[in-house]
Amino acid sequence: MSTVNQSKLKKLLFNLPKNTIITSKYLSSIGISYDLQKRYEQNGWLKRIYMGAYIKPNETCNVNGALNTLQYQLGLSFHIGGLSALNNFYGIAHNVSFNKKQQIFAYRGEKAPKWFKSLYENEVEIYTTTFLPKDIGIIEQNIGSFNIRISTLERAVLEMLYLVPDKITANEAYQIVELLTTVKPKEFQKLLENCSSIKVNRLFLYLADTISHPWFKKLDISKIKLGTGVREITSGGKYNAKYNIIIGDIEEI
Repeated sequence: MSTVNQSKLKKLLFNLPKNTIITSKYLSSIGISYDLQKRYEQNGWLKRIYMGAYIKPNETCNVNGALNTLQYQLGLSFHIGGLSALNNFYGIAHNVSFNKKQQIFAYRGEKAPKWFKSLYENEVEIYTTTFLPKDIGIIEQNIGSFNIRISTLERAVLEMLYLVPDKITANEAYQIVELLTTVKPKEFQKLLENCSSIKVNRLFLYLADTISHPWFKKLDISKIKLGTGVREITSGGKYNAKYNIIIGDIEEI
């Protein structure tokens, strides 16, 4: 291996965080051809774990490390959100039981690489949506040797409501919103104004209003899109005229 090639690889190894995946696409972008990648693999400098995906020798990569790769190497919007973000990063879980797979949200139209689907298909649930812009309500979270982008608490709440009633019941959503004693009303306001899901907007306002959180009064509902027509949240529930939804009696839990 030439001195120039060794220099390229050393730059790669020092610049990329530990325990993340190195993609062939990224290697090509920094001038390491596919032929050179094969040579690095043959010499034990890189270990291939799937077609187009490598790790550094003596390292492993979990879902978080793979997300770092999707976000920072491939520029994708895939991020931990919904119930997973609320539970894992904000300590909000209550008695809600949910699939322990990581809930990953991404902007509709983006596709996860084959290596990600193959390696982590049993550990993640991927939801591609457009109900929120991909560039608001996202923060960086340090995970040991690297960062990943996750939903803010406020965005995670709306993502959780997006999955009602398919993945979480209205009753469980109520229990979670009830725990939101400390939030940023301005953050909710921005997200709600940019939220295209009438169901999510109405359900959130209904729950926060019913619980009577003090921060609810700081929201300017006149700027939030509520649409027209009735939205059925719970089949066979009762009609709530204020928010024009059909929902069960959540206070009986």
